[in-house]
Amino acid sequence: MKREIVSTLLVATFATALHAGGDIGGVVDFTNPEENIKIPEVKKEVVRVEPPKVVEAPKKVEEKKSESNFYAVLKGLSIMGDSAGALEADTGYGAGLDLGYRFGNGLATEIDLSFAKSDLNNAASNEASFKTAALSLVYTFPVTEAVGLFAKAGYMQEQTKVNALDIDETDSGLTYGAGLEYKINDTYGVVAEYEGSAIDDSLRGDAVSLGLMYNF
Repeated sequence: MKREIVSTLLVATFATALHAGGDIGGVVDFTNPEENIKIPEVKKEVVRVEPPKVVEAPKKVEEKKSESNFYAVLKGLSIMGDSAGALEADTGYGAGLDLGYRFGNGLATEIDLSFAKSDLNNAASNEASFKTAALSLVYTFPVTEAVGLFAKAGYMQEQTKVNALDIDETDSGLTYGAGLEYKINDTYGVVAEYEGSAIDDSLRGDAVSLGLMYNF
């Protein structure tokens, strides 16, 4: 009898508690726990990665080197010799230097300096020396980009010395010449030239030369 009374009280107490507290949380089904665990869905967003832009470096503009106005020609020369009075000179050798300035359109001016020696055709075979200085106007005609033909004319002073005969004379007169210029590059070139003069009684005579040009 007592057991029935106690059982009735426990059932009544449990039922009262359920009624008073409401829904405690529901009944959990432990037989399938995977259905009771809800995993939030993760939205996958596709991120579009654009390739980096290739920036082209600016092209370097090559500047054309302007032609130099000043130039120098260092040359070796051969004089042909001539006769003056009773004296006659053989061929000889020497060196020269031309300093020039270009005005443009093929026109230039030059200062030409030279020194040469030769033997005389006399009994003692005396030696004669020659110094010249000239101011000339030059015109160059371009045949190709590298080759040019030129002509020149000017005024020259010539000093002749024969020490054994006590000769030291200075004469002057017109000078002229023509030649070919070959351009190696913007800095260097080769010049071949023939030069003559209208100086009377000149033992030096005409000359031919080959020189290296330097533009600066």
